[in-house]
Amino acid sequence: MDVCQIGDFDKSCAALQNAFRGEPSYWYLACKLQDKPLSLGINNSEAIDTLTYNFLKHYYDHGAQIMQSGNYTTIAIWTTPSLSVPMNRTSDESFNKIFFDNSLKVKETVIPKGMKYYYLFMIGKDPESHMKGTVRAMFELYIDKANTENCALVLEAISEHARDVYAHFGFVNYNTFQYGIGEVNSLGQLDSHGEGHTGYLMVYLPTN
Repeated sequence: MDVCQIGDFDKSCAALQNAFRGEPSYWYLACKLQDKPLSLGINNSEAIDTLTYNFLKHYYDHGAQIMQSGNYTTIAIWTTPSLSVPMNRTSDESFNKIFFDNSLKVKETVIPKGMKYYYLFMIGKDPESHMKGTVRAMFELYIDKANTENCALVLEAISEHARDVYAHFGFVNYNTFQYGIGEVNSLGQLDSHGEGHTGYLMVYLPTN
C-alpha cells in the first residue's frame, strides 16, 4: 500500500475531523494546546473541527510531513529529525509541565544522546472508510526510516487502545501520565471532581 505526502489538504482535513470528532481526550488536548475554553463543549462539532483544521494548517505551513495512506483513509502528521515544528506553551502551567517539561525529561533519558527522532503529532483513520492495513502501512514506513536512519520515533498515545496498537508496532511506554484531573470526566464533560484522562509517552528505538 502506498504511503505518500498529501496532495489534497481539504481531503486530509476531513479525514482527521471524522477521526477525532467527539473523542473526549482529543477534545481536551485540542482545547488546551490552542488555549480555547473547555466550556465550548465536547459535543460542539463545529468547534472541534476548527481545532483540527488549525492543527493541520499549522503543521502544513511549517513544512511537516503530512502523510496519507489508503487514498486518504489514514492521515499522519510527522515532524522530522531535521525539522522541529514549534508548538507554543499554553497559558496553563500545570498542563505545560505535563506535556512539555516532563515529556522532554523522559525523552532526554530514553533516547540515546545525539540520536534524533521523528515525532508523530497526530494520526487518525477516517471511520467512514473500511479499508484495512492503512495504519500498519504508515507505521511500517516510519519504522523502516527509523531503522535505516538510526533515528527514534516518539508519540503520545491518548487512550489504552492506541497504546496497545503502538505497542504492537514496537513502541515502548516510558511515561504514563494523567491530565485534565479536576477539570473533566472521562466523557470530556466539565467536572471539578473529574478523573481526567490517561496518556502514554511512547518511543520506538531503532533495532540496527
